[in-house]
Amino acid sequence: MKCFLVSAFLFLVVVSSAQKLQYEIVYRGIADNREYFSGYNTSETVLGSAIDAVLVAPINVENSIYTGIHYFYEYGTELFERKPQPVLYFAHNGQKWDFKMGAFPRNESFELPQAMLSQRYGYYEPNVEGLFLKYKAEKSVFSIFADWIGRQDTLRREQFMAGVIGTQQVGNFLFEEYWYMFHNAKYIIPKPGVFIDDYTGALLLAGYDFSSFLPLDIFTVKAGALVSAFRNRGQGDDFDIKSSAYAEIKAEKNRLGLHATLKYGNKHAFSHGDRFYNNVKNYSRIKIYLTPFDTDRLKGQLSWSFHFVDGDLDHQQQFSLVYYWGAR
Repeated sequence: MKCFLVSAFLFLVVVSSAQKLQYEIVYRGIADNREYFSGYNTSETVLGSAIDAVLVAPINVENSIYTGIHYFYEYGTELFERKPQPVLYFAHNGQKWDFKMGAFPRNESFELPQAMLSQRYGYYEPNVEGLFLKYKAEKSVFSIFADWIGRQDTLRREQFMAGVIGTQQVGNFLFEEYWYMFHNAKYIIPKPGVFIDDYTGALLLAGYDFSSFLPLDIFTVKAGALVSAFRNRGQGDDFDIKSSAYAEIKAEKNRLGLHATLKYGNKHAFSHGDRFYNNVKNYSRIKIYLTPFDTDRLKGQLSWSFHFVDGDLDHQQQFSLVYYWGAR
Protein backbone atom coordinates (compact mmCIF):
# COMPACT_ATOMS: atom_id res chain seq x y z
CA MET A 1 0.00 0.00 0.00
CA LYS A 2 2.85 2.41 0.81
CA CYS A 3 4.46 1.94 -2.59
CA PHE A 4 1.10 2.58 -4.27
CA LEU A 5 0.60 5.83 -2.34
CA VAL A 6 4.08 7.02 -3.20
CA SER A 7 3.53 6.22 -6.88
CA ALA A 8 0.15 7.97 -6.83
CA PHE A 9 1.63 11.08 -5.19
CA LEU A 10 4.44 11.32 -7.72
CA PHE A 11 1.93 10.88 -10.49
CA LEU A 12 -0.15 13.79 -9.22
CA VAL A 13 2.96 15.98 -9.28
CA VAL A 14 3.36 15.49 -13.03
CA VAL A 15 -0.25 15.01 -14.11
CA SER A 16 -0.80 18.78 -14.45
CA SER A 17 1.54 18.77 -17.46
CA ALA A 18 -0.25 15.88 -19.16
CA GLN A 19 -2.25 16.45 -22.33
CA LYS A 20 -4.73 13.66 -21.54
CA LEU A 21 -4.83 11.23 -18.65
CA GLN A 22 -4.89 7.56 -19.69
CA TYR A 23 -4.78 4.18 -17.98
CA GLU A 24 -3.43 0.71 -18.67
CA ILE A 25 -4.45 -2.46 -16.87
CA VAL A 26 -2.81 -5.79 -17.72
CA TYR A 27 -4.01 -9.08 -16.25
CA ARG A 28 -1.77 -12.16 -16.47
CA GLY A 29 -2.89 -15.65 -15.55
CA ILE A 30 0.02 -18.00 -14.86
CA ALA A 31 -0.14 -21.81 -14.68
CA ASP A 32 3.21 -23.61 -14.80
CA ASN A 33 3.40 -27.25 -13.70
CA ARG A 34 7.04 -28.41 -13.62
CA GLU A 35 7.31 -32.16 -13.17
CA TYR A 36 11.08 -32.38 -12.81
CA PHE A 37 12.05 -35.69 -11.24
CA SER A 38 15.62 -35.96 -12.56
CA GLY A 39 17.00 -33.76 -9.77
CA TYR A 40 18.61 -31.26 -12.14
CA ASN A 41 15.91 -28.63 -11.64
CA THR A 42 13.23 -27.78 -9.07
CA SER A 43 9.96 -29.66 -9.35
CA GLU A 44 7.12 -27.29 -8.50
CA THR A 45 3.86 -25.75 -9.63
CA VAL A 46 3.48 -22.01 -10.02
CA LEU A 47 -0.15 -20.85 -10.14
CA GLY A 48 -1.32 -17.30 -9.79
CA SER A 49 -2.68 -14.07 -11.17
CA ALA A 50 -0.70 -10.90 -11.76
CA ILE A 51 -1.99 -7.44 -12.50
CA ASP A 52 -0.39 -4.19 -13.58
CA ALA A 53 -2.56 -1.12 -12.94
CA VAL A 54 -0.92 1.99 -14.36
CA LEU A 55 -1.88 5.62 -14.96
CA VAL A 56 -0.27 7.26 -17.99
CA ALA A 57 0.50 10.96 -18.18
CA PRO A 58 1.46 11.84 -21.79
CA ILE A 59 3.88 14.75 -21.96
CA ASN A 60 3.77 14.87 -25.75
CA VAL A 61 3.43 12.42 -28.64
CA GLU A 62 6.69 10.58 -27.86
CA ASN A 63 7.12 11.00 -24.09
CA SER A 64 5.02 9.79 -21.16
CA ILE A 65 5.25 9.12 -17.43
CA TYR A 66 3.79 5.88 -16.05
CA THR A 67 2.91 5.29 -12.42
CA GLY A 68 1.05 2.44 -10.73
CA ILE A 69 1.52 -0.94 -9.14
CA HIS A 70 2.28 -4.57 -9.97
CA TYR A 71 0.91 -7.35 -7.80
CA PHE A 72 1.33 -11.12 -8.16
CA TYR A 73 -1.08 -13.20 -6.11
CA GLU A 74 0.23 -16.76 -5.95
CA TYR A 75 -2.54 -19.24 -5.26
CA GLY A 76 -2.25 -20.92 -1.89
CA THR A 77 -0.69 -17.91 -0.15
CA GLU A 78 -2.13 -15.12 1.99
CA LEU A 79 -3.26 -11.91 0.34
CA PHE A 80 -0.29 -9.50 0.16
CA GLU A 81 2.07 -12.20 1.39
CA ARG A 82 4.04 -11.11 -1.65
CA LYS A 83 4.48 -7.36 -1.48
CA PRO A 84 3.13 -5.24 -4.35
CA GLN A 85 5.84 -3.66 -6.49
CA PRO A 86 5.75 -0.08 -7.78
CA VAL A 87 5.62 0.73 -11.48
CA LEU A 88 7.06 4.20 -12.01
CA TYR A 89 9.00 5.26 -15.09
CA PHE A 90 9.57 7.75 -17.88
CA ALA A 91 9.26 6.40 -21.44
CA HIS A 92 10.32 7.86 -24.77
CA ASN A 93 8.99 6.06 -27.86
CA GLY A 94 10.48 7.56 -30.99
CA GLN A 95 10.84 6.51 -34.58
CA LYS A 96 14.42 5.32 -34.11
CA TRP A 97 14.99 5.34 -30.34
CA ASP A 98 13.14 4.04 -27.30
CA PHE A 99 14.21 4.94 -23.77
CA LYS A 100 12.90 4.02 -20.32
CA MET A 101 14.07 5.07 -16.88
CA GLY A 102 12.54 3.86 -13.63
CA ALA A 103 10.70 0.70 -12.60
CA PHE A 104 9.09 -0.83 -15.70
CA PRO A 105 7.89 -4.27 -16.94
CA ARG A 106 10.72 -6.35 -18.38
CA ASN A 107 8.65 -8.51 -20.73
CA GLU A 108 7.35 -5.44 -22.58
CA SER A 109 10.90 -4.20 -23.19
CA PHE A 110 13.22 -7.13 -23.97
CA GLU A 111 13.72 -10.88 -23.62
CA LEU A 112 16.88 -12.78 -22.72
CA PRO A 113 17.46 -16.49 -23.45
CA GLN A 114 16.35 -18.77 -20.62
CA ALA A 115 19.95 -19.87 -20.16
CA MET A 116 20.65 -16.34 -18.88
CA LEU A 117 17.33 -15.43 -17.28
CA SER A 118 14.88 -18.16 -16.29
CA GLN A 119 11.18 -17.90 -16.86
CA ARG A 120 10.63 -18.53 -13.16
CA TYR A 121 12.63 -15.41 -12.27
CA GLY A 122 10.30 -13.43 -14.51
CA TYR A 123 7.25 -14.60 -12.56
CA TYR A 124 8.53 -13.24 -9.25
CA GLU A 125 10.69 -10.33 -10.43
CA PRO A 126 8.91 -8.95 -13.51
CA ASN A 127 10.22 -5.38 -13.30
CA VAL A 128 13.47 -3.78 -14.34
CA GLU A 129 14.55 -1.04 -11.95
CA GLY A 130 16.99 1.01 -13.94
CA LEU A 131 17.53 2.02 -17.57
CA PHE A 132 16.67 0.71 -21.02
CA LEU A 133 17.68 2.02 -24.45
CA LYS A 134 16.73 0.61 -27.86
CA TYR A 135 17.77 1.59 -31.38
CA LYS A 136 15.45 0.49 -34.19
CA ALA A 137 16.43 0.26 -37.86
CA GLU A 138 14.57 -1.40 -40.71
CA LYS A 139 16.23 -4.80 -40.28
CA SER A 140 18.22 -4.36 -37.08
CA VAL A 141 17.46 -3.75 -33.41
CA PHE A 142 19.98 -3.06 -30.63
CA SER A 143 19.08 -2.78 -26.93
CA ILE A 144 20.98 -2.16 -23.72
CA PHE A 145 19.68 -2.32 -20.15
CA ALA A 146 20.82 -1.93 -16.55
CA ASP A 147 18.78 -3.42 -13.71
CA TRP A 148 19.57 -2.42 -10.12
CA ILE A 149 18.52 -5.48 -8.08
CA GLY A 150 19.90 -4.83 -4.60
CA ARG A 151 20.93 -1.66 -2.78
CA GLN A 152 23.87 -2.20 -0.49
CA ASP A 153 23.17 -2.06 3.25
CA THR A 154 23.75 -4.20 6.35
CA LEU A 155 21.21 -6.83 5.22
CA ARG A 156 21.60 -6.79 1.42
CA ARG A 157 24.51 -7.10 -0.93
CA GLU A 158 24.89 -4.60 -3.76
CA GLN A 159 23.60 -6.32 -6.92
CA PHE A 160 23.00 -5.21 -10.47
CA MET A 161 22.41 -6.83 -13.82
CA ALA A 162 23.19 -5.44 -17.29
CA GLY A 163 22.97 -6.70 -20.84
CA VAL A 164 23.09 -6.00 -24.56
CA ILE A 165 20.77 -7.55 -27.16
CA GLY A 166 21.09 -7.31 -30.93
CA THR A 167 19.08 -8.82 -33.80
CA GLN A 168 19.68 -8.40 -37.53
CA GLN A 169 18.13 -9.79 -40.69
CA VAL A 170 19.90 -9.77 -44.07
CA GLY A 171 17.57 -11.27 -46.63
CA ASN A 172 16.59 -14.59 -45.05
CA PHE A 173 19.71 -14.74 -42.88
CA LEU A 174 19.23 -14.09 -39.16
CA PHE A 175 21.75 -12.98 -36.56
CA GLU A 176 21.33 -12.60 -32.79
CA GLU A 177 23.72 -11.47 -30.06
CA TYR A 178 23.16 -11.51 -26.30
CA TRP A 179 25.57 -10.36 -23.61
CA TYR A 180 24.79 -10.49 -19.90
CA MET A 181 26.47 -9.71 -16.60
CA PHE A 182 25.52 -9.90 -12.94
CA HIS A 183 27.58 -8.26 -10.21
CA ASN A 184 27.11 -9.54 -6.65
CA ALA A 185 29.10 -7.26 -4.35
CA LYS A 186 29.56 -7.12 -0.57
CA TYR A 187 27.47 -5.88 2.32
CA ILE A 188 28.10 -2.32 3.49
CA ILE A 189 29.83 -3.86 6.53
CA PRO A 190 32.05 -6.63 5.11
CA LYS A 191 31.39 -10.12 6.44
CA PRO A 192 34.11 -12.77 6.77
CA GLY A 193 34.13 -15.21 3.87
CA VAL A 194 31.82 -13.10 1.66
CA PHE A 195 33.52 -11.97 -1.54
CA ILE A 196 32.44 -10.30 -4.76
CA ASP A 197 30.95 -12.64 -7.39
CA ASP A 198 31.08 -11.75 -11.09
CA TYR A 199 28.92 -13.55 -13.64
CA THR A 200 28.99 -12.84 -17.36
CA GLY A 201 28.23 -14.62 -20.60
CA ALA A 202 27.18 -14.39 -24.21
CA LEU A 203 25.09 -16.20 -26.81
CA LEU A 204 25.90 -15.72 -30.50
CA LEU A 205 23.55 -17.16 -33.13
CA ALA A 206 23.34 -17.24 -36.91
CA GLY A 207 20.41 -18.74 -38.75
CA TYR A 208 18.06 -18.80 -41.69
CA ASP A 209 14.35 -18.16 -42.21
CA PHE A 210 12.88 -20.92 -44.39
CA SER A 211 9.24 -19.85 -44.07
CA SER A 212 9.12 -18.27 -47.54
CA PHE A 213 9.95 -21.66 -49.09
CA LEU A 214 7.61 -23.81 -47.00
CA PRO A 215 3.85 -23.86 -46.25
CA LEU A 216 4.50 -22.63 -42.71
CA ASP A 217 3.95 -19.31 -40.96
CA ILE A 218 7.29 -19.64 -39.13
CA PHE A 219 10.27 -21.90 -39.76
CA THR A 220 13.65 -20.72 -38.52
CA VAL A 221 16.87 -22.55 -37.73
CA LYS A 222 19.64 -20.95 -35.66
CA ALA A 223 22.94 -22.22 -34.28
CA GLY A 224 25.91 -20.80 -32.45
CA ALA A 225 27.83 -20.76 -29.18
CA LEU A 226 26.84 -20.18 -25.55
CA VAL A 227 29.61 -18.95 -23.24
CA SER A 228 29.61 -18.21 -19.50
CA ALA A 229 32.31 -16.93 -17.16
CA PHE A 230 32.33 -16.80 -13.35
CA ARG A 231 34.75 -15.73 -10.66
CA ASN A 232 34.69 -15.38 -6.91
CA ARG A 233 37.24 -12.71 -6.06
CA GLY A 234 38.09 -14.49 -2.84
CA GLN A 235 39.53 -17.27 -4.98
CA GLY A 236 41.44 -15.06 -7.40
CA ASP A 237 40.86 -12.75 -10.35
CA ASP A 238 40.69 -15.39 -13.08
CA PHE A 239 37.35 -16.29 -14.65
CA ASP A 240 36.22 -19.90 -15.02
CA ILE A 241 35.06 -19.91 -18.65
CA LYS A 242 32.67 -22.54 -20.01
CA SER A 243 31.36 -22.92 -23.57
CA SER A 244 28.86 -25.11 -25.37
CA ALA A 245 27.23 -25.48 -28.77
CA TYR A 246 23.69 -24.14 -28.98
CA ALA A 247 20.94 -24.64 -31.59
CA GLU A 248 17.32 -23.63 -31.92
CA ILE A 249 14.46 -24.56 -34.29
CA LYS A 250 11.05 -22.93 -34.40
CA ALA A 251 8.15 -23.96 -36.62
CA GLU A 252 4.53 -22.76 -36.56
CA LYS A 253 1.38 -23.11 -38.65
CA ASN A 254 -2.05 -21.71 -37.78
CA ARG A 255 -0.98 -20.97 -34.17
CA LEU A 256 0.23 -24.52 -33.58
CA GLY A 257 3.98 -24.63 -33.15
CA LEU A 258 7.13 -26.36 -32.03
CA HIS A 259 10.17 -24.75 -30.41
CA ALA A 260 13.24 -26.93 -29.87
CA THR A 261 16.55 -25.98 -28.24
CA LEU A 262 19.76 -27.94 -27.84
CA LYS A 263 22.83 -27.31 -25.69
CA TYR A 264 25.85 -29.58 -26.08
CA GLY A 265 28.95 -28.98 -24.02
CA ASN A 266 29.94 -27.73 -20.59
CA LYS A 267 27.85 -26.83 -17.58
CA HIS A 268 27.41 -23.07 -17.27
CA ALA A 269 27.35 -20.49 -14.49
CA PHE A 270 24.51 -18.01 -14.95
CA SER A 271 23.29 -16.49 -11.71
CA HIS A 272 19.61 -16.17 -12.72
CA GLY A 273 19.46 -18.68 -15.56
CA ASP A 274 17.43 -21.85 -15.93
CA ARG A 275 19.11 -24.52 -13.79
CA PHE A 276 19.15 -27.08 -16.60
CA TYR A 277 21.88 -25.05 -18.32
CA ASN A 278 23.93 -24.82 -15.13
CA ASN A 279 23.53 -28.37 -13.85
CA VAL A 280 24.06 -30.58 -16.91
CA LYS A 281 26.41 -30.74 -19.87
CA ASN A 282 23.99 -31.84 -22.58
CA TYR A 283 20.40 -30.63 -22.56
CA SER A 284 17.60 -30.45 -25.10
CA ARG A 285 14.07 -29.17 -24.86
CA ILE A 286 11.07 -29.62 -27.17
CA LYS A 287 8.11 -27.33 -26.59
CA ILE A 288 4.82 -27.93 -28.40
CA TYR A 289 2.42 -25.01 -28.11
CA LEU A 290 -1.00 -23.81 -29.22
CA THR A 291 -2.05 -20.17 -29.21
CA PRO A 292 -5.88 -20.17 -29.24
CA PHE A 293 -6.15 -16.44 -28.49
CA ASP A 294 -3.97 -13.89 -30.24
CA THR A 295 -5.55 -10.47 -30.60
CA ASP A 296 -4.45 -6.97 -29.67
CA ARG A 297 -6.26 -7.27 -26.32
CA LEU A 298 -6.22 -10.97 -25.50
CA LYS A 299 -3.35 -13.45 -25.74
CA GLY A 300 -3.39 -17.04 -24.52
CA GLN A 301 -1.03 -19.97 -25.00
CA LEU A 302 -1.04 -23.61 -23.94
CA SER A 303 2.22 -25.58 -24.12
CA TRP A 304 3.77 -28.94 -23.21
CA SER A 305 7.56 -29.08 -22.90
CA PHE A 306 9.82 -32.12 -22.77
CA HIS A 307 13.27 -31.82 -21.17
CA PHE A 308 15.88 -34.42 -22.12
CA VAL A 309 18.85 -34.68 -19.75
CA ASP A 310 21.39 -37.53 -19.79
CA GLY A 311 18.77 -40.16 -20.56
CA ASP A 312 16.18 -38.69 -18.15
CA LEU A 313 12.92 -37.09 -19.28
CA ASP A 314 11.22 -34.26 -17.41
CA HIS A 315 8.10 -32.50 -18.63
CA GLN A 316 6.25 -29.27 -18.05
CA GLN A 317 2.75 -27.99 -18.82
CA GLN A 318 2.01 -24.29 -19.05
CA PHE A 319 -0.93 -22.03 -19.76
CA SER A 320 -0.71 -18.26 -19.87
CA LEU A 321 -3.44 -15.73 -20.43
CA VAL A 322 -2.91 -12.00 -20.86
CA TYR A 323 -5.68 -9.40 -21.19
CA TYR A 324 -5.17 -5.66 -21.76
CA TRP A 325 -7.47 -2.79 -20.85
CA GLY A 326 -6.99 0.87 -21.64
CA ALA A 327 -4.43 2.50 -23.90
CA ARG A 328 -2.38 0.28 -26.21
